[in-house]
Amino acid sequence: MKLRNYLFLILSLFVFTSIIFAGDENNFPVYKLEREPTVRIGLLRNSYSAVITTRNTSLVAEGLDGTNRFLNTTRIRVSSKLYKPPVFEYYRFETTDFETKEEAESFANRIKAETQEDVAVMFGSTADKWKVRIGGEVETKPEADNYVAFLTEKGFEGIQIIPTQYTSPSDDAIALTRQILNTPKSKVHSLTGSRPINSRNPRNFVKKISSSRPTRRKNMNAVINPRLREVVAAGRGVNISSLRPITIGSSNSRGIVYLNGKRYRGKMEVFVNAKGRITVVNVVPVEDYLLGVVPAELSLPQIEAQKAQAVAARTYALGNKDDYEAEGFDMVDTVWSQVYKGVRAETRMGTRAVNETRGMVATYQGKPINAMFTSTCGGRTEDSRNIYDFDLPYLKGVHCSLDGKKHFSPFLIKSSREPALIRNEANYEFVRLASKYAVNNFVMVTNRFSDDYFEDAPTETELKSWLNQLAVKFNKPFPLVTAETSKPLRLARVLHSLIYTPDAETDAETLLSEADINYQLSFLDAGEVPKQDRLILATLMRDGWFSIYSDLTIKPNKPYSRGKILNLIDHIYSKKKWSPKFESGTAKPTEDGKLVLRVGRSEREIKISQNVFLFRKFGDAFYQVKETALLGGERVRYKTNSLGEIIYLEIEPTRETTVAEKMSPFTNWRTRKSASSVLASLRRYVRGLSGTLIDINVKKRGFSKRATELEIITTTGKFTLKRGKIRSGLRLREQLFVMDKRYGTNGRVISFTFTGRGWGHGIGMCQYGAYGFAKMGLNYDQIINHYYTDIDLVKAYQ
Repeated sequence: MKLRNYLFLILSLFVFTSIIFAGDENNFPVYKLEREPTVRIGLLRNSYSAVITTRNTSLVAEGLDGTNRFLNTTRIRVSSKLYKPPVFEYYRFETTDFETKEEAESFANRIKAETQEDVAVMFGSTADKWKVRIGGEVETKPEADNYVAFLTEKGFEGIQIIPTQYTSPSDDAIALTRQILNTPKSKVHSLTGSRPINSRNPRNFVKKISSSRPTRRKNMNAVINPRLREVVAAGRGVNISSLRPITIGSSNSRGIVYLNGKRYRGKMEVFVNAKGRITVVNVVPVEDYLLGVVPAELSLPQIEAQKAQAVAARTYALGNKDDYEAEGFDMVDTVWSQVYKGVRAETRMGTRAVNETRGMVATYQGKPINAMFTSTCGGRTEDSRNIYDFDLPYLKGVHCSLDGKKHFSPFLIKSSREPALIRNEANYEFVRLASKYAVNNFVMVTNRFSDDYFEDAPTETELKSWLNQLAVKFNKPFPLVTAETSKPLRLARVLHSLIYTPDAETDAETLLSEADINYQLSFLDAGEVPKQDRLILATLMRDGWFSIYSDLTIKPNKPYSRGKILNLIDHIYSKKKWSPKFESGTAKPTEDGKLVLRVGRSEREIKISQNVFLFRKFGDAFYQVKETALLGGERVRYKTNSLGEIIYLEIEPTRETTVAEKMSPFTNWRTRKSASSVLASLRRYVRGLSGTLIDINVKKRGFSKRATELEIITTTGKFTLKRGKIRSGLRLREQLFVMDKRYGTNGRVISFTFTGRGWGHGIGMCQYGAYGFAKMGLNYDQIINHYYTDIDLVKAYQ
């Protein structure tokens, strides 16, 4: 029993632990946030001034103490100005001059006895005069006047009020000076942190004037940074200045605010930077921020691709907060973080993508990943360690395609027609030939072409159909056709009646001698051709309308096969330039089994018949297939029926890449550079690089075959350039490239031709690849999991 209880306890603990860490096999906590976070986007980083406006509502200034001030205007200009400590006055009390010191001392004693104030006898306006200073100082003129009136009531006349001016920096000025001194790396030169609550009671006037220094004079001797600047917000009826940041928003909590005419959601925080100019930061909820990021980063029209971009952008924002902490914000609005264009970039599809993935974040070991993404990966991404100085387990190189046939299945077009079953290679040319004529009203009595079909004689029905089509072309009556018509001499007579005029035989008999006939019929079994057929056959042979077997016989009593007769008819069509006409074009990726053609800048969709004759080129020949993929870029020839459906389709494969990102204009590129220009650009990235360039060699390549280490040889030595600096140093779109070098007579390289693929750093999600995968039917979570290795998708907040 004890053992059973012990086992039950162990099992209970296991189940409880499993519940706590459900969905995370490594027992890392699931990434969760209590609420939607905000992000800080640096829009202006070194501006002298900016204009903030709103429409229909008032602007609101928000203070660090949590209070809001309605500005009653829709437009303000923000800038900075040099801080000047405020000037104050304090007031002392003195008598007029006394002639003698004794008189002054007597007066002083009377004042002290009557008022209990401190008094002091001192020299007067000249060295031989004396005066009395009474009490301490007061801070305001009304206080001074009241005190003089008080002394006058006591019978003390001639009391003068002596004003003295002084400057006293504010507490904020002293705190900001200290902040700048203590945080030398910070570029924020406005006072951050909460404003202390002022609990001081108003100072009431009392009849006794205290000799202690007034409170506002406590900073009188404080030393402050002389370069302090204030943020200034000015507009109609508004003039605000502050050593602290000023936050401006719309009176609608999620209203639109314009910065220099560009629309943004959220609020604008303005502060002074280290250069004494202003920085403007858009403080915005992350979901509102994404509305202006997703369409700006990936505007391609596939909802699942834009959802993947929304997740990647959200993850990047949460994982890279405080990237620009020293400058007072999280990210910038360019490719150095994520492209963010505010409200003007928002689209219906982008908004839908953000809303339908709200809160979804890609995590690794319970934290948001560094969800890097690149425009065009060139067919495969790269390990992060080969481009940057960090090695993240989820940023591993992957192919921008699915495994095996999975990659092509979304683009397949299929036919219910069984492909030809041909073992005799000599018969294969008939498959395509018969298919072309079958879609041009030539009857073919078979569901599947085979060797036997082409080697057997045609049925009477087939032969009637074929010869009737020929009669229509020649504008002749339909000929009499029987089962015997497939024999060569009967067939020759029918063809002669169609090709020539009724008098042609008489004309030939007149113009052709027996020797001429024998010359035309000089094949091996010509002696078996009856005399009545020799003239007709000789005429056809002379004019190239008929043919014999490859063994130089005609075999008069053996019916011609289907293949032989079809070949003969095709030859006639070719000589008369009647070959079946087909439309042609360049295909775009198949959608829902339809052929999508590129027509100028537009597209045209054509439905494909279920039993289409389908051919694909392999090498230099076309073969009948049951299914094939149209990925885009293929040259196609086709014919449609009366319903507009394609009934014949032949496809010439594209030479372009077939990876998911193939729609990108940067999939393939080429650029030429002189050796001098390459050396000049490399000097910015290779320390000590000097001399004349001799050669450049790729020493190492990464998983994706990107160049990860260059050897640079000059007349002064060998130098090395590694990782992502290669792309920057060579000023290329990508570092997935090969080099074609041209050398001078001295053996030194004089020019480079770089042939490459892709655009960007090649790390993480390929944006054009995501678009391609979405067109293939993948969901956003499948796309995210394809590009980021071993990550978890979690809903971080509601």
